[in-house]
Amino acid sequence: MKTIIPSNRVKLFTLCLSGLLSLSSLPFTSRAEETPQQWRFSLEEAVGHALVHNTAMIKADLAVRQAEAAKWAAIANYLPQLNVNVNYNNFLGASIEIFGMDIPMDPSSRLTLQASQLIFNANAILGMQLSELSRRMSELGNNQSELAVKQNVRSTYYSILMMENNRLLLKKNVENMRNLAKATRAKVEVGIGEQTEADEIEIVLANLENTLKQTERTIELTYNSMRLLLGLNAEDGIELSDRLQDVTDKQAMFALLAAGFDPAENVDMKAGQLNLEINKKQVKSAIAGYLPTISAVYQRNEILLKTGFDPTTKNTLVLTASMPLFCSGKTTAELKKAQLAYESAQEDLELMQKQLLIQDKQLRFNLKSALESYEIQERNIEVSKRMFDNVTKKFEQGLSSSLEVTNASNNLLTAQSNYIQSAMSLLNASDALKKLLGTL
Repeated sequence: MKTIIPSNRVKLFTLCLSGLLSLSSLPFTSRAEETPQQWRFSLEEAVGHALVHNTAMIKADLAVRQAEAAKWAAIANYLPQLNVNVNYNNFLGASIEIFGMDIPMDPSSRLTLQASQLIFNANAILGMQLSELSRRMSELGNNQSELAVKQNVRSTYYSILMMENNRLLLKKNVENMRNLAKATRAKVEVGIGEQTEADEIEIVLANLENTLKQTERTIELTYNSMRLLLGLNAEDGIELSDRLQDVTDKQAMFALLAAGFDPAENVDMKAGQLNLEINKKQVKSAIAGYLPTISAVYQRNEILLKTGFDPTTKNTLVLTASMPLFCSGKTTAELKKAQLAYESAQEDLELMQKQLLIQDKQLRFNLKSALESYEIQERNIEVSKRMFDNVTKKFEQGLSSSLEVTNASNNLLTAQSNYIQSAMSLLNASDALKKLLGTL
């Protein structure tokens, strides 16, 4: 009999087949081959994006999830265990002789259901508690990674702002020097200027242009660092929406200096306290070596193939209690070792608290010094700019030499560099104190 397929099913099959073929012909596109995107970030937006897409944060989150899974694995050891077993025995026609009688050994089969429960085991209980402490330690590690990522993103953001600001200043310097060089060449051409002065101005211009190119290369390198921190592709564009004035708010710095510090809230101190708890559990774990282990097993047997004689009982309950009697002093030595480790952890915690208080004092001093230096460099760059403008105007009028212009230009570049460095030091000092206080 010939089977006839309806025409609408044939069409549907043809469409599905063509769709699958077209999908299989599409090239695989990796993340690195995606169309470049243009991103615009404020400082806080950049930090928020990094906390989601940074590789270190992804791995820290995975570590927390692994610790959570390990915790439940430890808990599962204390929960009831249920096993089922089926066996089949065939003695291949063998028999046994009992009192002169030849008794054949028939095939047998049995199904066994076994339920076991650990009633008391101190190490198993402590294992669950230690797994919870391990999970909390992983969460603190996640917090520490978060602080490190925040600090790196913020520092890189500051660096870009500083260098972008420096590039603008250099561009203005180059433009001014080009105009000055053009005017000097014109004076030489009409015979009212010295060629040596024109050459000196050209040298100053060439040095400024080279400095500008170096700054632009450094800016691109720093943008690449930012792309890596934010988990972006190499070709993605980045635009920063915050300005240098937004992140160097002096009032915010003064408010930060006035903020109090509680060592107990510091993430490193929390990690130290948690480590002390773990050492305390290790002492209890060593003591548990002296305690008994109690367990219960219930077994149910069902005969599937019955032989002539089978002494197997259907229901069995077994209670077991075991206690170590002699272990050559091993348990005592482990207990002593755990106690010493606990005392050492106590000393470490006390030392950490003292170190944090000293660090708080030092970081506040660093921030005050950086703030004072920044204010000085702000004034210096304004003075250097006025002096440079004044000297160049005098040079155009023939009232100053090219050497004075060169010195004024170098002084302005030095002032600009010092200003950038002082601003960067101020922001880094601020973030270091914020990290200690837990407000980064």
